[in-house]
Amino acid sequence: MPYTLFANRRLNACAWHLLASLVLALAASALVFGVWYPSPYAQVAGGTALFFILISVDVVMGPALTAVAANPAKPLAEFRRDLAVIVVLQLAALGYGLYSMALARPVHLVFEIDRFRVAVAADIDPSLLADAPPPLRTLPWFGPGLIAAVKPTDPAEQIKSVELGLSGIDLSMVPRNWREYTREAPAAWAKARPVSALLARHPAMASDVQAIAGRAGQPVEKLRFLPLVSRHATWATVLAEPDARVVGHLAVDGFD
Repeated sequence: MPYTLFANRRLNACAWHLLASLVLALAASALVFGVWYPSPYAQVAGGTALFFILISVDVVMGPALTAVAANPAKPLAEFRRDLAVIVVLQLAALGYGLYSMALARPVHLVFEIDRFRVAVAADIDPSLLADAPPPLRTLPWFGPGLIAAVKPTDPAEQIKSVELGLSGIDLSMVPRNWREYTREAPAAWAKARPVSALLARHPAMASDVQAIAGRAGQPVEKLRFLPLVSRHATWATVLAEPDARVVGHLAVDGFD
């Protein structure tokens, strides 16, 4: 009988805590994948891997600690105190994990000379946002915006830009280089290559290209692409007329 009571209390407490943790994980996934990392940025910006690590630790930690604390010989008041501490620790871990994901969230898809680059919040110095054009002085929270980054024209700024590039700070990470995409769309279209060239190297992507063409209302022959780069992946971004609009992304190396 004592063993049964011992097992039931632990199993019940662990099961209820696991259920609550799963509900919380579902709510967090809606925020992460529905708001911060909309498709395909969960894959391109590494959001899927980050979230899996976060939830794996959080969902396992809480119920496991509860199972340890749920000793039937322990007074109820003491168990409640321990459970409160566990919940606080679990929520703190979840909060820190979500904060880290917010810092790593993609904020802009940036046309940069001859490619698109995913800029994340952690790459941008908030104190420099005042140097950006007025419409671009805040970082979006509901998925990345579409902008362009241009080379400086001032000789001194050009030298500084080269120095920043050598230290790993790309054009897209410096707000004073940002411009509205519509201004640079002709340059993006001129740099882009026909999607047919990509299909010649990756014929397995034909169905994906056809789906993008269907959504864009354009024949495949009129679509073009540019490489898409991030810290986690190299893909291809598909463009369509008019205005070199972004109509989709392909999970193939756009530099091939």
